[in-house]
Amino acid sequence: MSKKLLSLSIVLTMLFIMSFTLTIGAEEVTLKFLHRWTQEPDNSFFEEIVANYEEQNPDVNIDMEVVSNDPFKEKIKIMLGTENAPDVFFTWPGEFTNRFIRANQIMDITSYMEDGWKDTLIDSVVEPFKYEGKIYGAPYRLDAKVFVYNTKIFEEVGVEEPENFEEFITILQKIKDAGYTPIAFGNMFPWAVSHYMGQLNSYCVPYETYMEDLKPAEGDFAHPGYLKALEKYEELTPYFNPSSNAIRHDEARVSLFNGEAAMMYLEIIEIPTVEQQAPEEFKENYDVFVMPWIEGAEGDPNALLGYPEGFVISANTKHPDEAVEFLKYLTGKEVGKKEAQDLYFVNGFKNVVSPGEIPDSVYNTTQLVLETDSLVNWFDSSLHAEIWSVVGSELQKLTDGVATPEEALEEMRDIAEEVRAQF
Repeated sequence: MSKKLLSLSIVLTMLFIMSFTLTIGAEEVTLKFLHRWTQEPDNSFFEEIVANYEEQNPDVNIDMEVVSNDPFKEKIKIMLGTENAPDVFFTWPGEFTNRFIRANQIMDITSYMEDGWKDTLIDSVVEPFKYEGKIYGAPYRLDAKVFVYNTKIFEEVGVEEPENFEEFITILQKIKDAGYTPIAFGNMFPWAVSHYMGQLNSYCVPYETYMEDLKPAEGDFAHPGYLKALEKYEELTPYFNPSSNAIRHDEARVSLFNGEAAMMYLEIIEIPTVEQQAPEEFKENYDVFVMPWIEGAEGDPNALLGYPEGFVISANTKHPDEAVEFLKYLTGKEVGKKEAQDLYFVNGFKNVVSPGEIPDSVYNTTQLVLETDSLVNWFDSSLHAEIWSVVGSELQKLTDGVATPEEALEEMRDIAEEVRAQF
């Protein structure tokens, strides 16, 4: 063989080896992905979009794991900071996420957002994923809390949507006197009661005060509005179904669907469940209203309880660029449009869906989130974990009538003092 041919052969061999090595390297990029939607059709939806992503990106494998809501909260605390940490995972923004940010366990994606990605997203639902001015996640779906009510029962009893909290109590009593359960409520897992308290706190406590109290290093919950909020919640408890703490939220929802209960405090992400699972008679006869304002309260009458859910990236990921691209896909237009049409959930991508493309009930309730100037986070997700562990228990006691508002507030203030001392 001539020297020229030998040299060419060596060069071609080296190019082949380099190409082969790069190919093998690319095939070895695996992203661990963790979400919390075990139920159908959500889980199958994720399986489909992951398969689509892998087809579009043959050099990336997605190792997907799913853990249901409450076990997820414990599992992610254990996984982060270990070799088993997911690269991309679900989260609730607020203190639930902020504690991981403070521990340097979630990646700052601000620089990635600045390439035009942020401009495609709705500002108000990106804001919750910020911490100390930096962006750590992206919204997957919008959410807020409303009362969903049976219009036929309201008509039968002769009541209309309440204009204030005092009128609300009067309506609840009339419904109870007519033989119906006024409010279906399942509080086995006390995130359910936290939603009531989040809205009531935002009505009864000035916004800036409330936001300061949610900071674990600052909060003392000294404002008298917290007691007023607890008292207003206590006024509602006689109108819940019996044994609220013994049944799950989804079990209580059945009594709304079958006409035993007149209303239920639901997240707007449950409207798809109404559309997909409720009997036709209920689907044809329901409407929604927000928690009625409390006259004389010191908070924000326009506050709406609800925060987006979304995804973040582990700070320890070995593949940050690939993880970001997958996160863009999860929260982008392609998945968002399919999500809206298949699951009736709306993500944070601007104008991802238009009226008529999804049921009016889904589109209209989503607009509540987009139109509000004051979106307030879920109470349980806002609180330091140690504070919530005490508060959640106290709220269950208050629901059962074995604790007073004063006792619950005292316990909350005591644990808040202990947590402040840690900072």
